[in-house]
Amino acid sequence: MAAPLRLITIGFSHYCEKARWALDRAELDYVEHDHVPILHVAANLSAGARRTVPALVTPRGVLCESSDIVRFADEHLPAARKLFPGEPEPRAEVKRLVARFDKLLGPATRRVVYSLMFPDPGKTRGLITSTGPAWERRLGRLLASPLQAMMRRALKLYPEPVARSQALLDVIFGEVAQTLADGRRYLLGDRFTAADLTFAALAAPALMVPQYGYPLAEPMLTPALVAWVEGMRTTAAGQFALRLYAEERPPVRAQGRSDMSAKTG
Repeated sequence: MAAPLRLITIGFSHYCEKARWALDRAELDYVEHDHVPILHVAANLSAGARRTVPALVTPRGVLCESSDIVRFADEHLPAARKLFPGEPEPRAEVKRLVARFDKLLGPATRRVVYSLMFPDPGKTRGLITSTGPAWERRLGRLLASPLQAMMRRALKLYPEPVARSQALLDVIFGEVAQTLADGRRYLLGDRFTAADLTFAALAAPALMVPQYGYPLAEPMLTPALVAWVEGMRTTAAGQFALRLYAEERPPVRAQGRSDMSAKTG
């Protein structure tokens, strides 16, 4: 493409990581405009996107869902590396798994991770202000308390919802482990697909994956979160996601981050 794509993100978001991974796999040039949570909304609306991230600004319009961005990236991959198989039955199964992980795994991971971090206001403030242009980070530090309160309400970081999310994570990790129990390398057998990418990206904050496309651990690790992550890493599904990152996650190709956001955001 003549000009790089523009990816609007909250840098540490696992849905944004899913989009980044797909764009990097397709070797597409893009500029990442990362933002502080909630402050990202102005950038989204000015680009013609909805309020959620990621959003990808392309020559043919704005894509507002991570799975739409994955499909866009897939159009630029050769047949042997496609993330969505051409054959009807495996393609339908990939789409089913992607939709399930998007709807259930992503929110559950986010809720449990934040619930283990939010009791430490300093760690939460560090995470919130680890992304975005300099002026947003400064504003985020000033507004840290109300931003945390808004996120707590929006994400329902209360005991019962957190317990339900943990139970759901256990179910999904168990399903993945059962699928892999026959020795297959990927969820659909011997081929890496969008289902594998989506599972690994949306599970990544529960595993603090070293190859994650945005620095994760330093701003957010509390003792409770460290202990929980260690447990999640020992599961068969956790080991699977860690292997996918080690073997399938290419280097990030973004041509810039917060500096460009400061000029345009």
